[in-house]
Amino acid sequence: MPQSRREQIIREILARLAVAVSPIAVLRQPTLAIPREHTPAMVVTVESDAPVKRANDRMERELVVRLVALARDPVDGFAVADDLVCRAHAALMNDPTLGELSLGIAEMEADWQAEDADMEAVAIPATYRITYRTFVTDLTSKG
Repeated sequence: MPQSRREQIIREILARLAVAVSPIAVLRQPTLAIPREHTPAMVVTVESDAPVKRANDRMERELVVRLVALARDPVDGFAVADDLVCRAHAALMNDPTLGELSLGIAEMEADWQAEDADMEAVAIPATYRITYRTFVTDLTSKG
């Protein structure tokens, strides 16, 4: 079964992050809270995927992906989470085409939200816009 370009891009991002932050877990859109013993962790969430421009039989699209580095460290959770964000950023920006799956990646403003459930919890976000192209009639093919 063929995968959409969107899914191909997401899987490539997950694979690159897994290598970059190893042995830290990379989680795709977890539906349950992440237990203390499973941190640090890198969470990947798709925020949006939108068609932005049509040219003949091709559609340019923008996929917005949010990464959140989670750490619970009584000494310096900010340092642990920041290190994960830096490693993830380098992995994505090293090849902004993601192996020719996308036209490029742009870093976006990240929305910072404090978590009050755990005094030692630190969450550092990073948001990226990935531009890619498909055919209007086929989400699986590179347009």
